[in-house]
Amino acid sequence: MWNLNEIAKIIACQCAGDHSIQYFAIDSRLIQPGGLFFALPGEKVDGHQFLGEVAQKNAIAAVVRKDYSGPDFGLSLLRVDDVQSSLHTLAKTAFASRREKVIAITGSMGKTTTKEFLSTLLKAKYRVAKTPGNYNTQLTVPLTLLNLEEEYDVLILEMGMRKSGEISRLVQIAPPDVAMVTRIAPAGIEDFRGGLDAIAKAKAEIFSHTRTQLGIVSAQAAYFNTVLYGGRASKWIYGWKNDLTDVREADFVMEEKVEGIVINDSPPISLSFEGDHLKENFLAAASCARALGLSWKEIQDQAKKCKPYKLRFQRIERGGITFIQDCYNANPDSMVAALKNLPKPAKQGKVIGILGTMPDLGKASSHYHKEVGSFAAKSLDHLLCIGEESKEMAMHFGKTAEHFSEKGAVKEKLFALAKPGDVVLIKGANSLKLWEILEG
Repeated sequence: MWNLNEIAKIIACQCAGDHSIQYFAIDSRLIQPGGLFFALPGEKVDGHQFLGEVAQKNAIAAVVRKDYSGPDFGLSLLRVDDVQSSLHTLAKTAFASRREKVIAITGSMGKTTTKEFLSTLLKAKYRVAKTPGNYNTQLTVPLTLLNLEEEYDVLILEMGMRKSGEISRLVQIAPPDVAMVTRIAPAGIEDFRGGLDAIAKAKAEIFSHTRTQLGIVSAQAAYFNTVLYGGRASKWIYGWKNDLTDVREADFVMEEKVEGIVINDSPPISLSFEGDHLKENFLAAASCARALGLSWKEIQDQAKKCKPYKLRFQRIERGGITFIQDCYNANPDSMVAALKNLPKPAKQGKVIGILGTMPDLGKASSHYHKEVGSFAAKSLDHLLCIGEESKEMAMHFGKTAEHFSEKGAVKEKLFALAKPGDVVLIKGANSLKLWEILEG
């Protein structure tokens, strides 16, 4: 619990109140009684517009810009030059008093799934806290730190980025003991003039703090020297046996056997999910769990509890049709991974894909959409596309592809086409909200 005067002193502003703060929020819809609200500028709205709503929900105070001239609605206002910077300063102060071992995870694919698997494994031995859901931004990682109420043994932080320097800032707020990098892919590549190399360099900022003693890196990410040799931390590499040509003693190599997956000298580990990309995320989590002292037996037992996170290659059976809902986000590599790992349909069954636009690909967008369309032709019997740029997919798929401009039409076509025994992949940008196709 924080004192409001103490907070004001930390972020260098004046405050007349002496209240206790019990909760922090950046979204007015999530504020709780006794809370402090950060009035952050957004892409579409300004947090200052919601001070009245925050006050109605019995918040105590709000951090606002110095030049804010509107009403206070009965809130204690902490006026600062930069609201986000104040959030970062306060979170850094909060973190400094904590004693957990910190694991930070970044990469272009599988961050959230790896985090969830790792949390499940570590709970065999430790008290674990983690960033909730996809809280991995410049705003939500600091917010997570501020709202931690208990003491834990391990804190797992997912760290995302939209541009260079953002992971470095998160690392300065909460430096990790162990830093992990999953696969690098052209997600958000339009903001990086150097392409994948520039993305890899930005991701490698996760190794930039001297506190970080160990890096755990996917075999694919290790091809980028900026990742493999970033920072001073020693590196462990994990991957499928076919992906690792020069295996070192410290590396984690996975094979698929009849009894389950085998990692180095582990016993066979049974997993309740399919998909090589999800199993690779599990491998990353198991590698980190070993670094934190878990035995193979503990990992083997906890693996039974690991399940894909919602909207990540999530299997749903309905009316005899198998739906693979993988529509939290999409980039060329994750599209290909999903297509490669689809379950087989029943005899005489079809494989149908609903594929949406992949965002933030810049000038290479047309190229990547064409590539995915061509690859999809090897895996799907029918392709239903949605989103303007996905027209390129349809063109390069062939005659059984159709393009739609809105979800209602896609849904209508899908349920006219799909029959029991079929497999349906639903994948596209988060902004398309393709999960709504299976709602209602």
